[in-house]
Amino acid sequence: MYQALYRKWRPAVFDDVYGQKHITSILKSEVETGKVSHAYLFCGPRGTGKTTCAKIIAKAVNCLNPQNGNPCGVCASCRAIDSGLTTDVLEMDAASNNGVDSIRELRDGVVYTPAELKYRVYIVDEVHMLSISAFNALLKTLEEPPKYVIFILATTELHKIPATVLSRCQRFDFRRVTPSALIDRMKVVCDGEGITAEDGALSLIARLSQGSFRDALNMLEFCSGESKTITEKGAGELLGASSAETLSDLAADIAKGDVAAALEKVNEIYLSSRDITVFWREFISFLRDALVRSVTRVKDGENDGASKVAELFAPSKLIEIIEAFTSAEADMTRTPSSAKLYAELAIIKVTSVKVRTDDASLADRISKLESDVKNLSAGNVNKIYPEKPQKKEKSQPVNETYVDTAPSKVKTPAESKPAAVGTSGFRSIRGWADVVRQVALANASIAPSLYRAKALEGGDGRIYIFFDNPFAVSILKNSPKSKKNVADAIFEILGKHVSEDEIIVDVEKNAEVIIHEPIDDIIEKINEEEQT
Repeated sequence: MYQALYRKWRPAVFDDVYGQKHITSILKSEVETGKVSHAYLFCGPRGTGKTTCAKIIAKAVNCLNPQNGNPCGVCASCRAIDSGLTTDVLEMDAASNNGVDSIRELRDGVVYTPAELKYRVYIVDEVHMLSISAFNALLKTLEEPPKYVIFILATTELHKIPATVLSRCQRFDFRRVTPSALIDRMKVVCDGEGITAEDGALSLIARLSQGSFRDALNMLEFCSGESKTITEKGAGELLGASSAETLSDLAADIAKGDVAAALEKVNEIYLSSRDITVFWREFISFLRDALVRSVTRVKDGENDGASKVAELFAPSKLIEIIEAFTSAEADMTRTPSSAKLYAELAIIKVTSVKVRTDDASLADRISKLESDVKNLSAGNVNKIYPEKPQKKEKSQPVNETYVDTAPSKVKTPAESKPAAVGTSGFRSIRGWADVVRQVALANASIAPSLYRAKALEGGDGRIYIFFDNPFAVSILKNSPKSKKNVADAIFEILGKHVSEDEIIVDVEKNAEVIIHEPIDDIIEKINEEEQT
């Protein structure tokens, strides 16, 4: 009969229990010296060895030939317990037997002596699920059981155990298993099962198991499938986990302030049908590792990218990001349907200086504004708008040019126009709505901003797109892929060839600057905006 790996490879002796030496050493000593307690309470996270140790105790105290506190595993008593045929070792799930009647039945059976073993052992799993009346019914028996009875209670939620029960048991706290211990154990299992696994795959499984042996072996079994070969990429796809490379790339985008690239990665996660909330928790854990490495300068040798990410941020910045992302995670838990929105808002908040309101960000924005005003006063417009095409040749003077835009018309003064905007001025693009609809088919995230934008074609053949907010500008300006989507849509709908470099983007209020409105008027507009 087939057995799951976590059952097949369950430790048979205390020495095989990984990561809980502080407990197994004491239990071995008690069995070896015969000073076994009448009641034990094992508490700790799932999959850390509580039930396993309970079964080893049951075998060790009944073993006919114990070996240094460990059961021999070959005597009649050990075989009977392993087969599950003996009636002297009883396992009870308190989650499904939590009423007082179940405990009364257990209590009534305590009076009978063991049928074939030395001790009768009761293993009660998830004991915190018992009702108050059930706990009360157990108290007297738990305090003074017959000398041939041993109670072993196991729980993952210690705070739900009444103090009266705690005081009657010898308590052991099981710890989460370290990733290195999990990896060592999985390697032993792989060797025994003929499974080939990359180190990166084992590290990924160890991270996702969160210190649980059972979860780790279940995931290992799932990933092995029929091929018996586990790659890091394959394990990530099967388990829906993010690779260290994906997490590192997203962190790098945030460090560079590349909002568009960061949002694009979140959108890719969303479109892959993966759970954004699960990914978000992975990313927070990854940033936490980077913060620890940044503060302690300790490198554990794992190739998970956290050490490299730690070099991209100051510790204070990492703390700020983690706090913002933790808040977003709480929002995701409350409203799962808006998880993607909360993720995007958090990324914008920590990446874009323009939307942040902390003192440092406000100081940066004021400094930038002062610099822009100074450059405008000196006529250094190119320092503010470096993407503007260089002047090719002097254009012929024109009297007046009207730009056909909605909802109002923009009039430029009678002056010579630079070659950057062409000698024939700007004209509105007919069919822009159709272009945007075409863009939406390839990149839905930028379509809403494009609908509200003003799109003009310059006399030089370039396309000028003016948005109503700086954030929309940064998304298109910093994403060559998004620009290509726009260029492809223009060709598809309008039949006009333009390259990504021929698409110029800026905020709407700067349209007058690009077509060279008088410098005095520009400064006056900025002053008015500052006052409002």
